[in-house]
Amino acid sequence: MTEIIALLVVAVVVISWAAVQMYRRTQSDPERPDPQTYIDGLQALLRGQDEAAFSKLKETVNTDTSNIDAYIHLGNIFRRRKKPELALQVHRDLTFRGNLTLEQKKEILTALSHDFSESGDEAAAIRAINEILGFSPNDRFALTSLLRHHEKSGDWKEAAIIRKKLDKLNGHDSGRMLALYKTFEGYDLAAQGDRHRARLFFKEAIHFDRNCLAAYIAIGDSYYDEKRLEDAIGYWTKVITIKPCEGHLVFERLKKGFFEVGRYGDYADTLTTLLQSCPEHLTARLELAYFMEKKGEFDASREHYTTALDNHPDSMLAKLGLYRLHLETNRREAATGLLKQTIKMAVKREASDFRCGECGLRSETMTWLCPRCKAVDSFSAGIS
Repeated sequence: MTEIIALLVVAVVVISWAAVQMYRRTQSDPERPDPQTYIDGLQALLRGQDEAAFSKLKETVNTDTSNIDAYIHLGNIFRRRKKPELALQVHRDLTFRGNLTLEQKKEILTALSHDFSESGDEAAAIRAINEILGFSPNDRFALTSLLRHHEKSGDWKEAAIIRKKLDKLNGHDSGRMLALYKTFEGYDLAAQGDRHRARLFFKEAIHFDRNCLAAYIAIGDSYYDEKRLEDAIGYWTKVITIKPCEGHLVFERLKKGFFEVGRYGDYADTLTTLLQSCPEHLTARLELAYFMEKKGEFDASREHYTTALDNHPDSMLAKLGLYRLHLETNRREAATGLLKQTIKMAVKREASDFRCGECGLRSETMTWLCPRCKAVDSFSAGIS
């Protein structure tokens, strides 16, 4: 709400300034058109009334062809109407005007970059952005747009260069993002079969961010593909050591690795250690309950299921696990009661639900690059 109020204040200030400038110009030149039509158009834009704004702005340029800002807004309205070809025509014509200020050139090129993107011509959009950077190398909008382009196209090396420049301008440290870029470069090499070089990139990612879970997981996966199971287990285990409450990212990997090397009990020990740090971790609790159930340690299994339900009373998986255990141990009455209780619950998404904060894409596995919108580090977990 505070940001919206601030934007409204800025917009009012801009409109007031434009009105003053237009008034002064009218006073110095009696033949100049009345600025009120233009001001009415800006106010309509501020209210989100594109139709009214379009009418007023069109009337403005019919009487004052020197009003560059009005033309820019008209083109933007065309783009919002899903008519990028008309927006391009308006904005391109402006580039042939003489005596444009640098600020006007920047606004025109910014509008053109949006027009080209809307029409699907990303190469032309980037040319417009680079033109802005040609005379304004530290322009944050242009740099951010270029960064997004490199991320979408998977050019992680160039993305890192732009990210570092933005960090310097903004006084930020994007070690986490730079680490993910290195990890993505490693993914590309691994996909080409060059696992050794891929690991070098993954390890460089860890240099940028010691907590880059994606890199640790990728190194473990690389070793697993080479049948170096103990090395793989070592790196996957580091994920739990670094961030115990995100250990569910490697549970299936560890289970498979431990079982393949015959260290069955170590998987249970790993889960037990994790629960000491994150006692309410649902997935770890259910994994341990099921492990104990399969070992025939029914009392221990029942205790873990019960604890899971104490911490997460709406967990369908915990209820189903305990129901199955009751049936397996001939506790029919308890099973029937639990089944009746479970039927009343609505089915919910459980621990393996991850969602992109940018486009809303859901995934059953954690990923650090959205396959739909290409946003970086935008996924977050639901119940863990």
